[in-house]
Amino acid sequence: MTYQNSREKGQSLVEFALVLVFLLSLLAGIFDLGRAFFAYIIIRDAAQEGAVFGSIAPKSDLTGFEVAVIDRVEAAFLDPADPSATPIDVTKMNVQVDVVGTACAAPGNGVRVTVDYSLPLSMPFLGAIIGTQNILMTAKAEDSILSPVCP
Repeated sequence: MTYQNSREKGQSLVEFALVLVFLLSLLAGIFDLGRAFFAYIIIRDAAQEGAVFGSIAPKSDLTGFEVAVIDRVEAAFLDPADPSATPIDVTKMNVQVDVVGTACAAPGNGVRVTVDYSLPLSMPFLGAIIGTQNILMTAKAEDSILSPVCP
């Protein structure tokens, strides 16, 4: 009987090691999934902020209009109390602004804001499982231009 109990102790250690790897992988996946959901909400809100800004404050110069909307999207991330504490890395973000309709920011036309963001995974072994260390997320928002600018 004593010989059999010593073998069973080793078995439980092996089972614990196998289950621990699975549980830690699951926990890391939940952590990164939460970060991805949080980042998606942030870029979606920033895209909506840029589209609303473009719809109520259009400019006749399309290049200046795009720059103003992009600046508004990037400003949506800033905390007024501490501008250095942005929730995501703005340098990994790509903002594209398109005027839908004619080539003029006129009432009835639309403004479409697309924000692409590359979220780095925090757990390196998850990147080995899914094949990449970054998750590419895209958020789009479109709104109608309300203020007249074009002649």
